[in-house]
Amino acid sequence: MRLFIPLFLLFSAGHLFGGLIIPPGQIVASGVSNSSNFDWIQTNILNNPNYFEDDSNFFNGRNIVFNPGNSDQAFLNAKIATPVAKDTGRVRKQAVIRGAGLDDYSNFGQAQSFRVRNGQSFSGIGVDTGNGNEKFEITGGSHSGSEVIVEMSVRSKSEKESYGYHKLGNDGHTVDHSNDRLIGHSPLVGNVIRLHGMGIQDASADGRVKTNPFALAATYTQEDFEATFSLSELEELVAGCLFLGWLNTAIDGDPDTISGGDRWVHAVQGNFDNMPTNPNRHDEHGVIGSAYIGTLEEYLAGTETSIAGLSKDAGVMRVGDHGGDPETNTVWAILDHNSDLAVVPELSTYALFSGLFALIVVYFRKK
Repeated sequence: MRLFIPLFLLFSAGHLFGGLIIPPGQIVASGVSNSSNFDWIQTNILNNPNYFEDDSNFFNGRNIVFNPGNSDQAFLNAKIATPVAKDTGRVRKQAVIRGAGLDDYSNFGQAQSFRVRNGQSFSGIGVDTGNGNEKFEITGGSHSGSEVIVEMSVRSKSEKESYGYHKLGNDGHTVDHSNDRLIGHSPLVGNVIRLHGMGIQDASADGRVKTNPFALAATYTQEDFEATFSLSELEELVAGCLFLGWLNTAIDGDPDTISGGDRWVHAVQGNFDNMPTNPNRHDEHGVIGSAYIGTLEEYLAGTETSIAGLSKDAGVMRVGDHGGDPETNTVWAILDHNSDLAVVPELSTYALFSGLFALIVVYFRKK
């Protein structure tokens, strides 16, 4: 028997769409879309921080409970994909890692390349970093189209992404971003990967590159996790405070370069599909849904999703689902974008604070 603990917060999500304050450069849009309804260049965290500090300006889905009768929630289940087994001979490769120093966020090692021809699977593409059991691996569908070259390159976490450079708010637990580093109170656990080559369209205005859906699983070392001085992995996962992170490079208004004004947030916040109008892509706690506690393989074999009340068929994956397994030191997410990605924990003070407001529903399922 295996224990699963989906997280449902005590408080209702309330109205799913808050009244929007129209900032400079906002593009008026109605209905559900997969992008922000404002221009990041004109409205960003540096020149209009007050806009991003008001949660009512963004979709709030952390506590969402799926209602099949609510057409406003139909976007949550719009994109489903079926993964396929990896091709014979597909194996992870050994990464070449470069040090990021104080804040050299683009200093990646030589990329490892994976050739994917028409009809071949993306599953099994991945790298071992040489840091204990740390690895990154893709589970995906079959490629349709001309041959592509998928690249994975790795750098170390920088000093400014490490424990000691994190910041807490005045109350000791809330995020306090200073715009001179990529982290708030969430130091990275281990190394960072850059994933390229799976794009199916040109980059969006905010720099994101859309791909067909895939799952990315990241395994970290116990030593690296413990060096963040967090609570246990299970407690962090239940509180939504241990996850696969994505570096959003558009937050400072310039998606083409990385500066201290950019931020690490939850990887699924960078998705295109199954996303609402004006999604939260600037605050790691703006993620939609709760972590599935279990391995990626268990998630794929089952019917549960990250959204309370929303199920899926066994054998498929829903874009936006995410979770982790404390027993195997792994976090994973179902994505549709190529980006810089890493494992991100919260400090124990925030996880403990979040946990006080969590209603934990426990049930057992046979393995």
